[in-house]
Amino acid sequence: MRKKIILSAIFSLMLISAAAPAASVPEDGPKSPLFTSWTQYLQHKASSEFGLQWIHLGPVMNSARVEAVQCDPHHPGTWYAAFGSGNLWKTINHGLTWKPIFENQSALGIGDIALAPSNPEIIWLGSGESLKKARNFTMPGTGVFRSDDGGKTWRNMGLHDSWHIGEIAVHPQNPNLAVVAVMGHFWSTNPNRGLYRTEDGGKTWEHVLYVNNKVGANDVVISPSHPEIMYASLWENNPTIYGPESGIYKSSDSGRTWIRLHGGLPDGHRTGRIGLAVSWSDPDKAYALIDNLNKDSRKAAEVYRTDDGGSSWKRTHEEDLLIFPGIGWYFTDCYVNPQDDEEIFALGVRMAVSRNGGKNFQLVGGNVFHLFPNDSQTLHLDHCELWINPLNPDFLALGNDGGFYASYDKGESWMHYNNIPAGEFYDISLDNQEPYHIYGGTQDDSSVYGPSIEWNPLFADLWKYVWLDSWSGGDGCYNLADPEDPNIVYFSSQNGAIRRKFMDKDRSLHIRPRLPKEHPGQLKYNFVAPYIISPHNAQTLYHAGNFLFKSIDRGNHWDLISPDLAKPSDPEKQSTAAGAVAESPLVPGLLYIGTDKGAFWVTQNDGQAWKEHSGSLPPAYIRSISPSRFNQSRVYITLTGINTDDLSNHLYVSENYGQNWKSISSNLPDEIANCIIEDPVHENILYAGLYRGVYISTDRGGSWSLLGPDMAATCISDLVIQEREMDLVAGTHGRGIYKINLRPIQQAFSEGRPDQPLLFEIPTATLPWVNDTHRDFRMNTLQKVPITIYLPEAKNVTLVLKNRKDETVWTHTVQARKGFNQIRWDLIVRRVDSPEAYFVHYNEFIRPGTYTLTIRGQRIDLSGKLTVRSRKSPKIE
Repeated sequence: MRKKIILSAIFSLMLISAAAPAASVPEDGPKSPLFTSWTQYLQHKASSEFGLQWIHLGPVMNSARVEAVQCDPHHPGTWYAAFGSGNLWKTINHGLTWKPIFENQSALGIGDIALAPSNPEIIWLGSGESLKKARNFTMPGTGVFRSDDGGKTWRNMGLHDSWHIGEIAVHPQNPNLAVVAVMGHFWSTNPNRGLYRTEDGGKTWEHVLYVNNKVGANDVVISPSHPEIMYASLWENNPTIYGPESGIYKSSDSGRTWIRLHGGLPDGHRTGRIGLAVSWSDPDKAYALIDNLNKDSRKAAEVYRTDDGGSSWKRTHEEDLLIFPGIGWYFTDCYVNPQDDEEIFALGVRMAVSRNGGKNFQLVGGNVFHLFPNDSQTLHLDHCELWINPLNPDFLALGNDGGFYASYDKGESWMHYNNIPAGEFYDISLDNQEPYHIYGGTQDDSSVYGPSIEWNPLFADLWKYVWLDSWSGGDGCYNLADPEDPNIVYFSSQNGAIRRKFMDKDRSLHIRPRLPKEHPGQLKYNFVAPYIISPHNAQTLYHAGNFLFKSIDRGNHWDLISPDLAKPSDPEKQSTAAGAVAESPLVPGLLYIGTDKGAFWVTQNDGQAWKEHSGSLPPAYIRSISPSRFNQSRVYITLTGINTDDLSNHLYVSENYGQNWKSISSNLPDEIANCIIEDPVHENILYAGLYRGVYISTDRGGSWSLLGPDMAATCISDLVIQEREMDLVAGTHGRGIYKINLRPIQQAFSEGRPDQPLLFEIPTATLPWVNDTHRDFRMNTLQKVPITIYLPEAKNVTLVLKNRKDETVWTHTVQARKGFNQIRWDLIVRRVDSPEAYFVHYNEFIRPGTYTLTIRGQRIDLSGKLTVRSRKSPKIE
């Protein structure tokens, strides 16, 4: 029947060609492997005995990449910001505070969100990022989700094998009729891609548009005035970013059948991603923003328009639109003003607007204000989604690589809501200052550094930029503070662009090495190229591309110390460049390099001779190498296959410099591992950063437990230990930075696994600063004190704190789990309410002094001391 409909349409329109429709059956394809690992993660979360508390450190100042935005036009203060890998956040007070509402779901990546126009409490969410970029952190999804209560609860509605979703369109009157543009697997073929339709709220799906297993759907729009009319774009996105099957389709029967449109559209073999917009009042009037790579890629951005329902199209502008400088695959969203279909917005590296139907465009900039202090001066680049208020088109909500922006004057000015902790960190490092600082590089939001203090959403954080490009961002990669001179900080942007900066002068020098002029090879780098400071000499640097370089004078001069390490013996492991480099903390010159395709190299004489020990390693990206500090021949590594759609766990140890490898994944969830490090005190204790959390092993990889199970599921990108404070600091790709103190674990396992109740030493508590005139407390100086216990079995326990007069000043009862339990107390002994107009002392804090803490329960009787001191300075440290 559908073939007859399509053939009839071809004869009537002449210029329109048909695409073969797929079978109209409920989607029942294979589930993503993320479902299996999610179940395993939940089991670890429920059974973990390591109930210590992760402390969230922010930062929020530089924000993160927002993939999708939506607002409720009937409740103007209700906004939604979907971060690519950092959850869906909701505000109901115009962005003053935000709450993550997609917690504890099987998917981390988000491609799109849509509010049902007829009932904005109904939210559709397409999981899996729509940014096709091989950067080790492009998060796939587990299908389509739906909430009927504004994000309080969610249901997975299927399309489990979609992996990446580009767009969701919801019928303007029927919230149960939705059409989903499924991009499919990014780096491998799969049949479950194209356009899907449901008319029963997601209970069943029809696969209504499919070309082949390399062509995904990128965009779909529904005419608000005639919702039976829909337009969709397909994108030949595998294995390249263009192809002849990229094109535009139209449905005239509410998405049941589709026909391909031609009539003036680019149709060459290098047609790329396409974004669509349809007039709110005229279903025959539509726009397409096309990445037309059939021409010069710098001029590839083209806007086309139809006024006859797609029978004919014409490029709207004579002058070239330069918003896709070779990276149009990142963007191609376009939007039309709901009240004026001659005004359109085209999103690319920059955002452009036309107010005469696309004939002329101008770039959108405007004055930018930040909710919290930020040194950037311009509207961030790389625009992902725009929302135009249909009731007041002067209001724009914009998501880009810099975060969430709102304008009330159509882009003349913007407020940057940089108060959401969703930082996408690649790597982090620490210094040895007192107190220590954390340094981290982020996805297009530059590199930042700041103190290791708990983030408080009511106050500005104290983080600063290490560097900042002229467009308010830049990809921050590795950042290392000189261990002897913290005024010297090394930082890098993409492709190995390392610089040495003098922080007091705010000036840096470019020090990226080069091959000798006579060298016949070609120097290549991965997007995030590794380099290290030698643990044996602070002036010695190693910098890794496909060759390894060494400097003994902080990068002023470099020596080439390796052959081309991207050319291993195994053809399957032919690589671009290094993914990780490390030097043994025990033996100077014992160096390891791992490449992006699983080639592993070692030199024991500082580069004079190299051996390849790739062995049984998979052809995946070696992202972390951790030489042992206890045994010079032992080395740990992690590999990630996310850039090839391999989502399994690859965690290994070698006891002989890499000659032989043993998997230590054991009972870990079968999900991506990004990093591994040893405990600095106990040889048998390891920490691993996985796709959804940090895991600990106390038997050198024989078994693993989730460390700090109360942390939301989040992708751990890097782990570093500050050994003076014994803080384990975790960088995440989507939720900023966290820390947890390791001393209770180290004390508990000092003589093997504990089998008795334990109360660990309580750190000295410091009260908040007392203000001068009215003696009220400055709450941004509040630091909670951790009280940590270990119990061989779950019990109810009561904590009682007494002063020297044996008077009870504070009690707390907790249902403790088996293993470690931690209470982080805010030092408040009583909360006071008062109707008095000038009353300020609502929180009564404990007084300075030494107290006795007892912890009692069935067969439990523990006691310890707590010292409380006054703060000597209002400085936050």
